[in-house]
Amino acid sequence: MSELGFDKVRGVFRRRKIPIIATMVGVLGVAAAIIYQVEPGYKASAVIRIAEVQPAKEYVAPTVAEQIGERLKSLRLSVMARPVVLEAANQLGLVRDPKNADNVVDEIKSRMDVKVEGEDTFLLTYADPNPEKAKAVVNKVADVFMKRHVDHRQEVASATVTAFKNELATLQPQMDAADKAVREFKAKHYGSLPEQQESNLRTLDQTTMEINIQSTNLDMNAERRRALLSAAMSPLRHHEETLAGQLYDARTKYTADNPEVRRVQSEYEKVHQQRLEDEKGLNDKVRRNNPELIALEGEISRTKGMLGGLRSRQSDVRKRVDETAKNGQELAMLQGTYDGLKEKYNLTLSHVRDAELASGLEKGLASMRFDLVESASVPQHAMSPNRPLLGLGALLLALALGLGVGFALDANDSAIRDPEQLRDLATTTPILAVIPKIDMPKGGYINTHGPKAEA
Repeated sequence: MSELGFDKVRGVFRRRKIPIIATMVGVLGVAAAIIYQVEPGYKASAVIRIAEVQPAKEYVAPTVAEQIGERLKSLRLSVMARPVVLEAANQLGLVRDPKNADNVVDEIKSRMDVKVEGEDTFLLTYADPNPEKAKAVVNKVADVFMKRHVDHRQEVASATVTAFKNELATLQPQMDAADKAVREFKAKHYGSLPEQQESNLRTLDQTTMEINIQSTNLDMNAERRRALLSAAMSPLRHHEETLAGQLYDARTKYTADNPEVRRVQSEYEKVHQQRLEDEKGLNDKVRRNNPELIALEGEISRTKGMLGGLRSRQSDVRKRVDETAKNGQELAMLQGTYDGLKEKYNLTLSHVRDAELASGLEKGLASMRFDLVESASVPQHAMSPNRPLLGLGALLLALALGLGVGFALDANDSAIRDPEQLRDLATTTPILAVIPKIDMPKGGYINTHGPKAEA
């Protein structure tokens, strides 16, 4: 009868039990030795929480603005950053040879893991055969990371203050130069500035009015003087006017070379000269003897001088009024440049104050940026290897290899164990009988003598 299924396995095990057991024992021995030599792994962990401690933006504008959720993504990578791990390894004395520092850092990073937990917390773990070392590495990496991150925030705040102060130092000379240009322009064009336009127009109107008044006074004084001087007219004036009429009539009748014309003209010139000499003496006499005329002459002289000053002032004011529009445009450009620089300066100064306040807060809040919720402690139990699981795996492997060896030996055995095998080998010879296998009871024996034995 052919062996199938479990009977086949049981038959193979019965026939090849010694090599199967030997193989299993060997495999289990090797696995036990390997499992025993595997170093235990102790895992230490620390819980770090990020605290968003910052006054309201209405009071202090932050110099480092980043939401916790976004920052966690970058902080997770920052914890395992090579500079952080290297600094922690150096402080713990794990880097004995600077040339081997990269290998030490790579080994530490391969055993380290960072997992984000919740919205503001992450878990830092490290596995090592030495539990004390596992604890020290986790705590030191966490400490270095928190310190470097806080220092970085303070550096950003300080750099912000420095940048704004440098901007102030750049704007100050520009603003001073613009202010100086405005002051110099105002000093140079004082009197014809836009803010003086209304005053200049009033002055021009007032000056024009005064000129009109003084001109009227001068005309009145001149007329009075002529009236006073009429008493000093020479008696020859009437004779001169008569000769002037005769000369005019002669010229209309005769040519200029006519003797009559020459005679009348010669007489006219003689009388005219005599009249001038006569009136000159009379005028001098009247001016000396008439106090009113003397006062009037002085008044006329003063009025003429005043008119000259008023007309000069009028011309100057009119010139300033005409120049005001042009000066206003140039001044507006200079003033606009200065105002723009001043506004930028004041805004930058405000930023400096805000940045200084934020920098002070960064230093004051440094200890509150991170909260080491749970620092690493010395692990009491090894996390690896899992010896029961490895033992079970070794047992299964030994059983599989043992049975494999048994089946391999059994497949190479040429012995005939059932009629089917015999029928396959002797196809032309019929099988007359099959002697069944007799299972003897334990402790029994077979009698080889007697009728049953012979049968």
